[in-house]
Amino acid sequence: MNSALFRRVLVVDDELNIVSAVRRELSTPPLGRYRYEVEGFSDPAQALERARSQSFDVVISDYRMPGMSGLEFLKALAALQPECARLVLSGQTDMDGLVKMVNETHIYRFIPKPWHDYFLKSSVAQAIEFNLALQENRRLAGLVREREIAVPPLLADEVDHILIVDDEASILSSLSRVLSNRTRADDLFAAIRSELSSQGAAVLEEDKNKVLVTTSAQQALKMAEATNFSCILADFKMPEMSGVDLLQRFAEKQPDCARILISGKLTQDDLIDAVDAAHIFGFVAKPWQDYELKACVAQALAHRRMVLENRILADMVRKAGGEAA
Repeated sequence: MNSALFRRVLVVDDELNIVSAVRRELSTPPLGRYRYEVEGFSDPAQALERARSQSFDVVISDYRMPGMSGLEFLKALAALQPECARLVLSGQTDMDGLVKMVNETHIYRFIPKPWHDYFLKSSVAQAIEFNLALQENRRLAGLVREREIAVPPLLADEVDHILIVDDEASILSSLSRVLSNRTRADDLFAAIRSELSSQGAAVLEEDKNKVLVTTSAQQALKMAEATNFSCILADFKMPEMSGVDLLQRFAEKQPDCARILISGKLTQDDLIDAVDAAHIFGFVAKPWQDYELKACVAQALAHRRMVLENRILADMVRKAGGEAA
């Protein structure tokens, strides 16, 4: 097994059946890019004791636990392992509490109970990718500071153009409305924005994104010739071509555009094809939860922006006579 693709996951939930369900899902096909070794605990104190001797790439913690809350546990874990990506698993809908967790423990994503078949697995993989990009950004920024290179504003005024492609006009209207309008749940993303702003992360801000829609896959490809898109969301089943084919062809035109697949029904083979052929960032199930949709798009934009900034910083280091790698 390639050690670069091997990741350790810590799961903490007072219900052992939840721990078993997470372990089972992360070890069943489609596996994706990474392979996971999962360690599970029903007692957060025991999990912290283990974390003193073993590092983890990702932690998935329950929100409400007896004895020690998820917030208390994640704060303690962050003190031990600040680079470990943090996800919260819960059936509760206390948005104020979730915002507090983001502000105080910098969680990557909230995963509801019960979760959709692919949502947990994709969230874990995206958390790993996001953290790797963040660490690389910090490393390159450190090199720039060491070499005392003048740094201009990076992508500060960029507007994120988001393209949605679905052959049903009603779906387009609904998706566009969710991604364009601010709601109470956006307090969660405001907290994420506060954590990421120093890295220039792109998130869903009313004055920093523009949503465009089309019912035609062919039209979407034509639009790519005139507009530079930050993110594209495409339905899987469309009359002109599948969403996977569209995203693959779109990537040839705009490789830096984050790609998200949408579908009401998707087989494992379809998902594997989407990952392998179109290199999708995420998958959104129909019917979607608004916060899941916004989380997926927001993190796709943030990851894309960090990748672009990494490239700029690396180029600056090379021009200054050093090597980024």
